[in-house]
This record gives sequence, C-alpha cells and structure tokens, in this order.
Amino acid sequence: MNTGPTLLALKVAIVAMTTLLISGCFESNRSTVQLCENYPQICNKLNTGDGQCRHERTDLIWMRFDVVKKPSDLNKFDELLLTKKYAKCMELVAQIETTTLKSKKTQRTDALFHAYDSIELLEQALKSSYQPSIIYYRWTQGDKDALEQFLKLEETEYLDTPEMQLGLASYYVDKDKAHTINLLMKSLTFYDGRGGMTMEKTIPDVVKSLATANHSLGKLDEAYMWALVGSELGLSIAKDAQIKLLYPMIDERRALIADISDDIASSIKSGDFDGSMLKQLDGLPPLTGTK
Repeated sequence: MNTGPTLLALKVAIVAMTTLLISGCFESNRSTVQLCENYPQICNKLNTGDGQCRHERTDLIWMRFDVVKKPSDLNKFDELLLTKKYAKCMELVAQIETTTLKSKKTQRTDALFHAYDSIELLEQALKSSYQPSIIYYRWTQGDKDALEQFLKLEETEYLDTPEMQLGLASYYVDKDKAHTINLLMKSLTFYDGRGGMTMEKTIPDVVKSLATANHSLGKLDEAYMWALVGSELGLSIAKDAQIKLLYPMIDERRALIADISDDIASSIKSGDFDGSMLKQLDGLPPLTGTK
C-alpha cells in the first residue's frame, strides 16, 4: 500500500501548524511592542524590556489602551486595580540587584514610583464616581462618605452581584449576624455558575463567612453544613476528626447533613442555589445519642 502522499501531507500539516503557533506567539509579543510604539504614553516609565513582572505589565498596557479608546469610570477602575497588581509585583523585584546591568534597578525603582503616582491619580479621578464597585472600593480604602453612599444602595438592583452582597455583609458582620447571613445567602443566589474570579475568590469567602457567622449564632447544624459545603468546593477547612469533635451528633444526623451539603455545593457550582434548600435541615433527627 502506498502511503507516501498521505505521510507527506501529514508532515506538511504539522510544519504548517508549528509555523502558525510560533508566528502567533511572535505576533502577540510584537503587537504589544507595536502598541507601545504607537502610544508611547501608555508604556512610558514602565519597566519595558525587563523580564520581571512581564504579565502584570502587559495586562496594564492593554488596559491603558482600553482607557484611551473608552475613558469610562469602570475602565479606569480596572486600570487602577491592574496598576496596584503591577506595583505589588514591582515592590518585590525593585529590590533585586542585577549584576549584569546596574541600570535595571534604577529602571525598576522608577517604574515602581510611577505606579504609585498613577494609583494616586486614578483614585483622585474616581473620587466622585457613582459606580457601585468604585464606591465600595473607596469605602475599603477608608472613605467614610463612600460608606454612606454604599449603604444607601443596599435595597437597590445596583448591588445585585455576589461581590457587592459580600461587601454589604462585611459591613454588618460585627453589627447584625442574622442580617449578615441573609446577605451572604443572597450573594450565592446571584452567582450564575460561570466560574472566573467570582468562583475562585468571592464564593469561597461567602461560604467560609456563612460557616463562621452561623457558628457564632449557635446554629451548629448550619455551620457544620457550610463547613462541608466548603470542603466540597475544595476549600481548606479543619480535618474531619476536628470537625466531628466540634459538631458532635449521631451518625444518622451527620449523614443527612452531608447529603444536604452535597446538594447545595452542586447547586452553587451550577449557579442554581436557592436558600429554600436549607429547609431540609428542619427534618433532621434529634441530637440525642451524640457520637
């Protein structure tokens, strides 16, 4: 059987694909360089040409370009957050002594102070913004006027996101535990199951806070259940033996709560959480005969 043409075609395809991948990587890198040439103001004073903080720097450069195209408050806010991320990285590398090129340290130090200046300018530019996420950010930075603005939005649709409800809960956590729990539960209902930073950061914080708040109110079934939900979501919690000591109960009750926690963890992952699911806890057997 003659397979020559088939093998030749396969080799040509592999070479073409490899060339395309290499070309794509080069083009991606080249496009950032080209962007800096076309818009030097967005790359000026950054540590360009330096391998340190490359990813943070590239993200910041392209976000600055977005602001050039559309200077909205939300774009400027994203630029602010990426600038802070870049600055955090540069704080570490600015201290590195380079033996081959002494000028690198000066460039990194200059880039770091440039980032600090940019953060200050962006925060000043956003000081009067009415975007809820920016108001919340200003409050977390100590702006008391922003806190008053944020609380006025509590019953509005502007805070109907997992992040904003978690932000509200953080205000009430030392003032009203029951209300805190309601807000945290509401936060979960707004999650749509799409993953991303909401699933990576916000949802874990919500689940941990639910376990803690319920425990502080003496609602041990709920606290135990949320600890198990956290475990199902891959969060770092106490070892199983420690949890059993903390929440003593008969095996039947423990198994039923575990089943409920499985259902709730699955509903959170899929974006279908409903607070009414917790009503299943009402039918648990008594605590007598704890183990």
